[in-house]
Amino acid sequence: MIRRPAIVAALACALALPGAAHAQLPTGPPPGPPPTVKPPKDARMDIALRSGRVDRKTRWILSGDKLLVKGHIWPFVKGQQVRIDLYRSGKVIGHRVVKVQRDKTRKNAGKYQYRFSIKDDGKYTVVARHKGNLAQGEGKSEKEHARAIPGSVRGEESTRLLQISLRSLAFVSPLNGSLDDATRRAVLAYRKVNGWDRTGSPTPTVFRRVFNGRGRYKLRHTSPSKHVEADLSRQVIVLVDHKRPQQIYTMSSGKPSTPTVQGTFHFYRREPGANSHGMYYSTYFYGGYAVHGYPSVPATYPASHGCVRVPIPDAYRIYQSIDIGETIYVFS
Repeated sequence: MIRRPAIVAALACALALPGAAHAQLPTGPPPGPPPTVKPPKDARMDIALRSGRVDRKTRWILSGDKLLVKGHIWPFVKGQQVRIDLYRSGKVIGHRVVKVQRDKTRKNAGKYQYRFSIKDDGKYTVVARHKGNLAQGEGKSEKEHARAIPGSVRGEESTRLLQISLRSLAFVSPLNGSLDDATRRAVLAYRKVNGWDRTGSPTPTVFRRVFNGRGRYKLRHTSPSKHVEADLSRQVIVLVDHKRPQQIYTMSSGKPSTPTVQGTFHFYRREPGANSHGMYYSTYFYGGYAVHGYPSVPATYPASHGCVRVPIPDAYRIYQSIDIGETIYVFS
């Protein structure tokens, strides 16, 4: 017979065995802190406005047009977005979230853009932001500003913008903010090139088209790189250099009874001042045919005796710009 104390001792040993086995398992050092994730660096951003005209350090646009905003972000990270905010008089009036695309023309740069519709006159500001995430840090561009005005010629600034725009298209105009005769002659030449009524009136349609760079003169010839084109059908004379129109003027060619000779010619003689026929600063290209100033240069019809007449105020500049031996193409 087994005694009771022996049974108790045996049970105690049996219960102790698992604990002893567990105590003999190898143990390692306690786990350390999780690895630190280094946040991405802040993004660099720029922004620019690509619409309108700049005059005296202010970018101007016309109400009713669109304001093109472009910018870059460095570095380029695929899948990122940029928010562009539009302010008017200091208040946010619109925003757009746009995708960032790779700019293949700039090293490691992304690009973004958007066109905002500008409905009202006033002062506008744009700024772009990148919110920041695990792939790319946050960023913010500088602010860019623009000012919107009505699409009509109403005062000095809008007249200056008309003049700047005409000059950008090679229509010769002063830059004085005054709707004077010289500016109206440039508008007349523009209207002639575009087949409109032959007046010097800068209507809202004319102003908006000129402001937006539309209605350029398209060259009939590109060689030689410096030459003159006398377009009899549109009654304009165009001085070309480096294969681009540089000066465009209204003119009046020969009337039906004494038409202007057509063809390809070369200037061969110059005559400064006024002669006995009233021709002012003449440059001859064929016999007695010349480009010259004259008191009468009708806007709506050809009236000369065969020459290419230009307004007296434009004659000297044209005379100075033409070289002896230079080609002139006369065509209709």
